Amino acid sequence: MKVSIIGVGPGTQEYLLPIAKREIESADCLVGAKRFLSLFKGLCKEEVFIEGHFDEIIPYLKKYKNKKKIAVLVTGDPGMYSLLDKISIDLKPNEYEVIPGISTMQLAFSKIGENWHDAKIISLHGREIDNLTGQIKPLNKVFLFTDSDFPPDKIAAHLLKEGLENRRAVVLENLSYPDEKIIDTDLRRLTKMHHRGLCAMIIETKKPKAGISKLYGIGIGPGDPGLLSLKAKEILDRVETIFVPKGSEDSISLARSIVEAVTSGEKNFIELTFPMTKDKSLLDKYWSRAASRIAKEISKGKEVAFVTIGDPFIYSTYIYLLKTMRSNFPELDIETIPGISSFNAASAASDFALVEGDERLAVVPVRKDLRGLREALNEFDTVVLMKVGSKLGKVISLLKESGLIKKARLISRVGHKDQRIVKDLSLLRDKRIGYLSVIIVKK
Repeated sequence: MKVSIIGVGPGTQEYLLPIAKREIESADCLVGAKRFLSLFKGLCKEEVFIEGHFDEIIPYLKKYKNKKKIAVLVTGDPGMYSLLDKISIDLKPNEYEVIPGISTMQLAFSKIGENWHDAKIISLHGREIDNLTGQIKPLNKVFLFTDSDFPPDKIAAHLLKEGLENRRAVVLENLSYPDEKIIDTDLRRLTKMHHRGLCAMIIETKKPKAGISKLYGIGIGPGDPGLLSLKAKEILDRVETIFVPKGSEDSISLARSIVEAVTSGEKNFIELTFPMTKDKSLLDKYWSRAASRIAKEISKGKEVAFVTIGDPFIYSTYIYLLKTMRSNFPELDIETIPGISSFNAASAASDFALVEGDERLAVVPVRKDLRGLREALNEFDTVVLMKVGSKLGKVISLLKESGLIKKARLISRVGHKDQRIVKDLSLLRDKRIGYLSVIIVKK
């Protein structure tokens, strides 16, 4: 009997060749990494794990090759950085056979729609990267099998430090798996990204593809840095330039203080002023000025972020900025990342459920004349009052008049160190607490 060395493809059975499947089904014993053996649990074969103990498998093959049909499962194609190297040295050609498979490299280039016949293939598995820059420098296209000790961000940092010019870099993570992820970027940006799982990497002399320049509108939650989403943090760690809003030229940006508490590395913060006024013509000037400043930064080939308190699409400055940018710079790539709203955080902080069962919820901004507020309180089971501010006294009077004062809670500066929760608004004497406050009324 011959030992079968079988390429099982990048990782899932979708890319397994029929001949490979037949050989595996007819084998008595399967040898390989756990992630590959798990694909064939239903076959109830004898299994031999080889997690990193490659030298130990040769004595096993020599001992049992004539006693049972053995299939050695290797990643991708056996002819590309696999156990075939070791087996071909210790076994005679007539003692083993090779079943080809689809390599990770083939799938990687297929995913980005490019040929690979002119690519240099380099594996970093168990190898040093000292001469990597020298190998890559004269080449137009390189495919790298990365290693856990040398993930893509570390490779990119090393290459740039060694003097390699900034190049296009494509990271392909967990190819063929449900959580597959492909990021088309460049070496400089790649140094700020972190990847987990099985990674491969393509480096080209081409400039990054169009679309890498981008604006992210990011909701950073109500104030507690711990409420920032993982995706928001990943982007904020990656970008170099972060735009932050503030109400006047001499004021401090609350959004900036939240971001500074959670981001790593030096950032270029650019503060944009949006005055607290209802003068539309004046505001339009500020929106246009801000949009032009952001577009100018993006035109340098950068990913940038604009951060906003709470969620970007709930009574946010970002909404007006986005409309202006869509109108003035329609070609720009813009992505919005949601955030936790103040009233969601307030509900959790005060242990006050917003809605349950078939209850109805209304989110209402408080106007000076309280227009629409009485109707909302009558028609909905739960009413969230936003932008309370200086109208707090009027709101309390209305709640008393409506018999709802005992059913309301005020949460001020939720997520901040000086957060305050008031469960009996009738006892409230300090009307200044209305600023940065949310009132939840639940009948």
